[in-house]
Amino acid sequence: MLQAVVASVVAIAASAALYLAHKGDEKSAPNNAYILENTVTHARLLPEPSTHAFSYPTVAFLLSLDALESHSLDLAGGWLFGYGGVSWRVTGLRSAAYLLPDSRRDGKKSRGIEEKLREVLEQHGEDGGELGDVWMLTMPSYMGYEGINPLTVHYCYARGEERLAWVVFEIHNTFGEKHVHVLVPGVREDENRPKGFDHSWTIDRDFHVSPFNDRLGKYTIAISAPPPPRSPALASSPPRPKIRIHLHASADSLGADSEKTSAVGPLKLTATQVARRAVPLTCSTLVGTLTRYPFALLLSFSRILYHAWVLHYVKRLDVFPRPDPKPAMANWGVHPRRVQPGQGAADCAKDPVSRAYGGVGWQDEGPLEAYSRRIAADFLSRRAEELRLDITLVSGDPSVPDLTFSPWTALVDGEGEREELVVYYTAPRFFTTLLLAPSPAHLLLLRRADDLFRVSSDELFVRVFSASSMEHPGLSWTQKLRASLLPRSFVSSAAMVSQHPLDSRAPRVLNALAVCALHLADALEHIIFTVLGARFVHGTEPWRRWERAAAHGS
Repeated sequence: MLQAVVASVVAIAASAALYLAHKGDEKSAPNNAYILENTVTHARLLPEPSTHAFSYPTVAFLLSLDALESHSLDLAGGWLFGYGGVSWRVTGLRSAAYLLPDSRRDGKKSRGIEEKLREVLEQHGEDGGELGDVWMLTMPSYMGYEGINPLTVHYCYARGEERLAWVVFEIHNTFGEKHVHVLVPGVREDENRPKGFDHSWTIDRDFHVSPFNDRLGKYTIAISAPPPPRSPALASSPPRPKIRIHLHASADSLGADSEKTSAVGPLKLTATQVARRAVPLTCSTLVGTLTRYPFALLLSFSRILYHAWVLHYVKRLDVFPRPDPKPAMANWGVHPRRVQPGQGAADCAKDPVSRAYGGVGWQDEGPLEAYSRRIAADFLSRRAEELRLDITLVSGDPSVPDLTFSPWTALVDGEGEREELVVYYTAPRFFTTLLLAPSPAHLLLLRRADDLFRVSSDELFVRVFSASSMEHPGLSWTQKLRASLLPRSFVSSAAMVSQHPLDSRAPRVLNALAVCALHLADALEHIIFTVLGARFVHGTEPWRRWERAAAHGS
């Protein structure tokens, strides 16, 4: 906190000189960039013993995306505010912090936020080519510090029109993951719009935001949208957008008699953001705002930690572990050869597996996950040649390229069509789980418990990942190590193989060290939670996933 105080003092003192130099810049104040002083209110209504409410002020920018990316909004040569980076700036924005990652499946680099926004629209079945200017409502970095940006809203207007065509809600969580909801005015809107709001939608909750909630239920999102950038109306009335989000519990809470899939459960949480004051973004107004709110852009994470402490230790609300993000590709996990004849697009839309969820940012792959992926790729490359079949690994993250393994030689006469194994995995921890599980049969048991991956054929999966027992009649020492570190109930729930498939080519000592490190991480998490007196919701503890898998297999 002392460093934050020093940084704020330095920033304000340095900016004071700019204030004097640009004191008269309001005369040419733009109508395509504003500083918003907001009031944000949160209230938890369920469960009743854990009710909690609080409000706080925030500072945000409402910026024309066209103006932002043309650098016409840069202040003091980009030092006081600038686009393209956050280092050596008092406030700033950069493309990499928003929407899709800069690297894509085709290897190309996204040039900016607008291009990525078009791609997001197209991924959701919209015409990204019709995108005009956009209001971007977000919080900038401060003195190089990029705090958690829980919500960024992109108000998208049609090209050449003043019509609001799309509203893209971009949500970030504390785990570095990002998710979008693409909302279309006039499409699937609620019949009863709240008073004082222009639009309202009710949508499924798909993203893990708070550890105090599961991913079930629905959001009701209501907005009051600003006029388009450069609208004449802005001259007399600065934009003051309003946002209201209600989280409803799962409809299951209505009872077994509820048959309407569109039904919402009781109101669980409310959150509102209202702009109390809006001023054009200029050197003097920015310096004035930072003087009045010197810590507003630094407090997001500490505020989250404080209220999490209140909910957990004072209100006695248990936490849910972070689930893997839902796949963001249509037909993920649906093998083409298993699609029934005559199944059309409408049928696929009813299948939750076929739906593309809104994930746009995943956690980075860790060192042990990268190591496990490399040795798995080496093994599968060899197995594809040995078994004369094609193997494909498909991530739920669209930015991760498919891993494809095929025999080195082409089809020979009389060979016929090759078999194909497709493995769909939700997160990089699939590879570490593959290293930990003592056999493919054990891995399939774990799949039933947490839906970490799906396969096109169980039989083919077992065949690919089975080692030869004839060559190794007894358990290898690495297999004995794996078995000793796992619960006995899980080990006995399926037959062991003498040699783990990933031990066949990789150095066994390195594999053993990786296995021990992964179990140590689980043990440390358990110890830390015990020492802190922290509690997971009963039955969801991460270190007990092996016991849950054994229970599913019994």
